[in-house]
Amino acid sequence: MRVFIVIVLLLLILGLVGWIQFSSPDGNPTIRVDTGKVKEDTAVIVEKSKQAVDHAAETIDASNDPDPVDQTPIEP
Repeated sequence: MRVFIVIVLLLLILGLVGWIQFSSPDGNPTIRVDTGKVKEDTAVIVEKSKQAVDHAAETIDASNDPDPVDQTPIEP
């Protein structure tokens, strides 16, 4: 029963974001997948994920760098 509920919720979510459409032309039930929208949305998700990983890497690198110290030699 849980699997059925998960599948129904997944189909509902995919329908709400516009990836799938349900219709009944001429009495024949149809499910249409909008592959163009799926490709666009996943491309945006991948790009934002790359940016987030790059930002996290920069933050980690900045926190691991020691404070810059003046390396000017001291003359006696």
